[in-house]
Amino acid sequence: MRIKNLQSLLDNAPSEKSREARRLALLAAERAVDAADPKEAVSRFIELEDGVIRLSDGSLIGPVKRVFVVGAGKAAGKMAEALWELFGEKISAGIVNVPAGTEKMVKTGRIRANPAGHPIPDEGTLRGTEEMLDMLSSAEEGDLVVCVISGGGSALLERPLPGISLSDLIELNRILLRSGANIHEINSVRKHVSMVKGGRLAAATRARVLSLIISDVIGDPLDTIASGPTAPDTTTFLDALRVLKKYDLVEEVPPSVLRALREGSEGRLPETPKPGDEVFSRVRNVIVASNSQSVRAAASYLEEEGLSVINLGSFVEGEARHVGVVLAGIGQGILHQSRPAPPPAAVVCGGETTVHVTGGGLGGRNQELVLGAVEKISGEEGICILSLGTDGIDGVTDAAGALADGHTYDRAMERGMDPSDYLKDNDSYNFFKELGDLIFTGPTLTNVMDVMVVVALG
Repeated sequence: MRIKNLQSLLDNAPSEKSREARRLALLAAERAVDAADPKEAVSRFIELEDGVIRLSDGSLIGPVKRVFVVGAGKAAGKMAEALWELFGEKISAGIVNVPAGTEKMVKTGRIRANPAGHPIPDEGTLRGTEEMLDMLSSAEEGDLVVCVISGGGSALLERPLPGISLSDLIELNRILLRSGANIHEINSVRKHVSMVKGGRLAAATRARVLSLIISDVIGDPLDTIASGPTAPDTTTFLDALRVLKKYDLVEEVPPSVLRALREGSEGRLPETPKPGDEVFSRVRNVIVASNSQSVRAAASYLEEEGLSVINLGSFVEGEARHVGVVLAGIGQGILHQSRPAPPPAAVVCGGETTVHVTGGGLGGRNQELVLGAVEKISGEEGICILSLGTDGIDGVTDAAGALADGHTYDRAMERGMDPSDYLKDNDSYNFFKELGDLIFTGPTLTNVMDVMVVVALG
């Protein structure tokens, strides 16, 4: 059971219909996370036979002299564990950067799981990355580097450009994460202050590179997932500067960062490798798990339970609280107009919303999305809205997300808690903590963005 407080979330329901709506939404979310299991994703895709790598599409890589494993991300530990179980002693060496505190949750043999900082890089991030670069420089043309990449890799894999200190990098990440910029924009900046992002990790070795990637970005763009360490970069220094200007960050970012971006835009620093660069002739990037698989798994569970299901896909983005209002409206359409389907029905979707932080509260995008829906569904019986980060970590909180039903608004007001006040302060965590409606899973060791579920029983 992934949701640690499942029973208390069900017990919070004031009515049987509300309880059932909560149960369906929560178990659908669990099914979604299970579908993104990193070990299963890797094991389905790759095997080794007589020194030749065989991929699930029938293609071969080989013969292989030595195998090295590198990578970073929230799922990197489990992906490395799968590789160790598949290849064993055939792996010469390896290191993957994982969120500090999760390194002992995996068994990776010769592949060292190195604790590193997330969502902000730290000294462990830099040490582990330097070790990877040393390993990559020793690999030869007959060798294969298997790179495991997943969400979180942008913080967990880093070597900044000369002149940019770790403290500057930390400050830059904090500014970007609070800016309201989307992940494509944030990573365009990250790539251009880094020696390993934007294809530069692949350029650090003469060996062939196979990247196994779990996507946490809308549309699965290879150059954005974990800032694309082994993918051609489609952005430029000038694009990075435009992001800073768009969000009024030029005066906020550290001077060393601004200096590097300006020098790069003027041609005084080399650009990241672009599509068509020779380095990528020996690189293969493959998506092995994504949000769409998780959304389909949630939909399948709800269909098994007898609900009509509308799958809205995996491209949901925008301001979290506004997305919550829209999803609430779709749920009401089911209840009152039988549109887009008659009740009992459910809506499932995935993606990654943003929060423009202006208050001093605590929360995450999933919690704020649900809080945005609370007032709109007030008084509706048999409806539940849930949003959950598949990594088990929403924002900088210990919760994976939250849920609300048609009774949440009244329960809050009875305690003197006006949802609009908590929204203004970006304090969704404390709102749902008081009501007991935060969802706790702990680190799931995977990451395929967020999953949203609306159940409307009528």
